[in-house]
Amino acid sequence: MILTECCIASCHKGAPETAGAPEPPASAIICAYMPNEQYTIKETIDHFLALDYAPGLQVILSYNSPFYCPIEAELRELAKIHPNFDLLKVKGSTSKAENLNTALKYVTGEFVACFDADHMPEQGSFERAWRWLSNGYDVVQGHCLVRNPEESFWAKMVAIEFETIYALAHPGRTVRDGFGVFGGSNGYWNTALLQRIGMVGAMLTEDIDSSMRVIEEGGKIGTDPELISLELATSTFLQVWNQRLRWAQGWMQVSIKHLWPMIRNPHFGIRSKLGAFMLLFVREIYPWISMQIIPLLIFWYIRGDNMDWKIPLFITSSIYTSVIGPITVLVTFGLAHPSLKKPWWFVIYAFFSVLFYTELKNVICRVALIKQIFGETGWRVTPRSANAPVKELDGSADENGLPITDTSESLEFESDTDTDSDWMNTLETEFDV
Repeated sequence: MILTECCIASCHKGAPETAGAPEPPASAIICAYMPNEQYTIKETIDHFLALDYAPGLQVILSYNSPFYCPIEAELRELAKIHPNFDLLKVKGSTSKAENLNTALKYVTGEFVACFDADHMPEQGSFERAWRWLSNGYDVVQGHCLVRNPEESFWAKMVAIEFETIYALAHPGRTVRDGFGVFGGSNGYWNTALLQRIGMVGAMLTEDIDSSMRVIEEGGKIGTDPELISLELATSTFLQVWNQRLRWAQGWMQVSIKHLWPMIRNPHFGIRSKLGAFMLLFVREIYPWISMQIIPLLIFWYIRGDNMDWKIPLFITSSIYTSVIGPITVLVTFGLAHPSLKKPWWFVIYAFFSVLFYTELKNVICRVALIKQIFGETGWRVTPRSANAPVKELDGSADENGLPITDTSESLEFESDTDTDSDWMNTLETEFDV
């Protein structure tokens, strides 16, 4: 299946050439856990406010924080200057899903883009996204491009890995299977659809869950490798471990919840049903199947069996599995963004992936299953930079960590977001801002 993605990715036709309707006003929701984003969020907001989108772009920063961060005062001043910038502090929120669901109540654009707090979409992104949404698509997922690959070895490897995902796997799988997936950031939605679908906070990968629910009701999700947003990569081993562990467990939750509905999806043909089966079932069991060769070899050795390593089937299968990784990297190099086309990075990644990284991700998937079985759903916030400065928080605060003198013009309210499809009704009855 990986090789089919390699073969098909280059067949992706890209965005429709023209919009199907005049460009309407748009909104961008940026979700943030402020203690983690306080040193980079101002740069992000400045970038969004500088985007030139003629019909008008509303920028919403929806954030939560257990204590007062000094950057909040600066953001409030920024909101006074820019009437299209709305600052929402969601008290009691403990998840991105709650922040996003709350922000959706205040969206004014006909379509809305969702971003993490480190993202910087390219100029022209909203115009390009509208070409998809005005031509029959409900959601379009863009290309997340790492902007800090020089920070560390791990950042370089993650940058190349993201190219294998966004330049190759997503486009290839969308063409092959007939459906795309929203990955949580740099995704553009029809506003009415996202307000109705919402995000379920109980899911560790609420973005993938929302994708499945859209697809199950007949929605259409596209993928555009040229719809680019720059982001910060994880830059240490521990950051990668924690982030991928959450992703792996979240994907497992989605697979458990959506495998059967996706296979029975009346809107799917055989091709799409097979794609859903591979995505939600085979992908989950592969880490366990892949490790069976080691105990088998040990068993044969202990039993004293004489292995004939020259069996044609064994040789063929060994060659096949050995070349998949290098072929994937080679094709990715051809499709990668020009800023990352540094041959030695790809060569290093090819060896790194074959010798270490692929199995590391398999180990993470196995650990995720164990966590899920024992009901452990806690996860760690991923720092934006391994070199982020450690600063003392200034400003007076009460026992809850909130400023004693609050001159904020941001909207602050308690979050009690329901996790079912009626979450919007909860917001409407709970809050009257």
